[in-house]
Amino acid sequence: MPAVSIVTTTFNRTEYLKQAIQSAVSQTFTDFELLVCDDGGLEETRQLCESFHDDRILHTVNPARLGIAMNTYAGVLRARSDAITFLNDDDRWTRDFLALCAVPVLEDSDVVLAFSDHWLIDVDGSRLVDATDANTREYGREGLPAGRVDAPVRLMARLSIPLAMAAVFRKSQVDWSKYTNKVEGAYDSYIAYSLLRGHGEVIYVRERLTEYRTHGGGASAEFHRHTTEGLAYVHYLILEDPAYKSIARDIHRSYRGLEKHLVKLSLAKCDIPSAVTHCARLVRHGLI
Repeated sequence: MPAVSIVTTTFNRTEYLKQAIQSAVSQTFTDFELLVCDDGGLEETRQLCESFHDDRILHTVNPARLGIAMNTYAGVLRARSDAITFLNDDDRWTRDFLALCAVPVLEDSDVVLAFSDHWLIDVDGSRLVDATDANTREYGREGLPAGRVDAPVRLMARLSIPLAMAAVFRKSQVDWSKYTNKVEGAYDSYIAYSLLRGHGEVIYVRERLTEYRTHGGGASAEFHRHTTEGLAYVHYLILEDPAYKSIARDIHRSYRGLEKHLVKLSLAKCDIPSAVTHCARLVRHGLI
């Protein structure tokens, strides 16, 4: 039984997947399984996984395309460990990521989540120092003390947890009953929301232990719309949840911006029913 299960979703992007896998197998913490969840099925992807000759790497191909949210869920279901971490197929980890973020979860049953800061890198893998500093500030991690986080629900107000590439969490502490394809590209925000609404403890590691690649490949208009819809769904759940009453004002502000943006996107596509739906949600919460 591996101590940690790494879930890597991929869709026909072998040029970066090799780097992602290499960063996993190079970890100083070695007790893990790496589940490569292939939503494309290229022969090159299978050959790449096999080229490492590492029994910890388990490659499977979905019989039909699932999309990012449900492909991620398929990986979580396959995971043998309760400690889960995500490694995107175009991202990388530094050697000590698991040693510093997985061990707190494994050693203390009260800890449901440990996360670190991260670098932004460009398509060639070079670190973007100024953009990284700006990202750390924007998402509220700059002044966050290392160690156990006080009032962790407040982390949701600024989406401070990079759960998609720099966190280890307990899958048994996530309410998977509300995890549907509605979360879309915001699957990480849903998992963070579900984890933080409980009474478990959260650990923050200030070091930048992972590298998030920024490029046009994941920024299509359709991907952007689906991710925005997923974020709106998560914000809606937060507004309905008494556990998040302390940050309701911040979430109202963010939710209003998301729904208004979705109204504009729907009108631009002449999708009147969707525009009406998003307007109705704004009315329900007294935002217009």
